[in-house]
Amino acid sequence: MNRIREFIDDHLYQVLISAAAVIVILIVSVLLLTIGHSSKPSQEDATALATSSTSMSASTDQQASGSQSASSMASATDNSQSGSQRLYVDVKGAVKNPGVYEVNANMRVVDAINLAGGFNRSADKKQINLAQRLTDQQVVYIPIKGEIKGNRALRSTPNQTPAQETVESSATPSASESSSDAGVTTGSTDGSAKVNLNTADKTKLQELNGIGDKKADQIIAYRQSHGQFKSIEDLKNVPGFGDKTFDNLKSSICV
Repeated sequence: MNRIREFIDDHLYQVLISAAAVIVILIVSVLLLTIGHSSKPSQEDATALATSSTSMSASTDQQASGSQSASSMASATDNSQSGSQRLYVDVKGAVKNPGVYEVNANMRVVDAINLAGGFNRSADKKQINLAQRLTDQQVVYIPIKGEIKGNRALRSTPNQTPAQETVESSATPSASESSSDAGVTTGSTDGSAKVNLNTADKTKLQELNGIGDKKADQIIAYRQSHGQFKSIEDLKNVPGFGDKTFDNLKSSICV
């Protein structure tokens, strides 16, 4: 027993140090194991999150691609419907078969002329824009050779949708036509020149007493909507023209 006590007394510090070292090693091992287990789920979570993000991105790209495809199809459908829309144009002047023809929104003036049988021999092709797109209610007028270019004007009829476009021009005198130029008739009984309500352009109408820019447009608009004036009294049917205005103009106008 005395030897054991002496051994313990001599080696007590060594035993304590060894025990402390073992405890420290155990604690460190436990901590390392704990950290190792906790890090694995984190890596798995990160992998799962990355996979989910990739899937969402792919889904978004597919949706965007689908939207673009739908937009392209809708645009193609609109273009197709626009091209098949039926319109009507009135082809007049130097063509073989004047009349009203059914066209579509993609057709041009040259197409309307072809529907009317093409130009006749007297047509002045240089004055026509063959590439102009057609619109509903448009009047396509083909002038004859020798018509006065200065009296041709492109006009739009008010209060019509789409706007009715018409070209008005005055022809030079011929054997089959009355002796008129730019809407002026010279054969009146009193020898004075009268303005023809059916052929006068805007400039010539404004030469009448009391007719300004607005009233000239109203006369042209009425003429395009209702056809030619059958008598000078029809002028009273134009908005803004009453009996007093007609009395002031009747000696200066004709049909």
